[in-house]
Amino acid sequence: MNVLDRLLSEDFNNWESLIREYERTNRSLKVPEINEAAIHHFNVRVEEEYTKALYDFGRARRNKDAIQRLLKTVLEDFYKGQNEQARKAAGIQYARQFPAPAFWHGETVNLFELEDLFVGYYYSLEATVKSLQAKADAKVTNNSLLKIENTITTN
Repeated sequence: MNVLDRLLSEDFNNWESLIREYERTNRSLKVPEINEAAIHHFNVRVEEEYTKALYDFGRARRNKDAIQRLLKTVLEDFYKGQNEQARKAAGIQYARQFPAPAFWHGETVNLFELEDLFVGYYYSLEATVKSLQAKADAKVTNNSLLKIENTITTN
């Protein structure tokens, strides 16, 4: 399966749902007050989400990188024209109406639109991963405060 076939085989509705679910879950994850039970529950949820998000982020990055490489190749190598400006314009037009594989719903695919989708998924998942990292860091601070509080109250 070539790169374009693989990219067009992605379930775009599933990607959109996945992004919405991460956003919803991430917004609902609030760093708890200093309380052992709440912090433990939070730790488990953050770790689960973070692990899932990292795998999906890896897939998103692979797709983003692949479409950007394909687009770069098309713009640099698949154009004709009498001068540089004409070749550049022809490359852009070709990328906008790139021949699609037989299974695709149309005869052509706009590589710029495809790039926009995959870059959007990538940045959404990057934001999710960074947010989960920040929440995990805040949790570490709360764990430290809890240990200090326990030390002070037991002495």
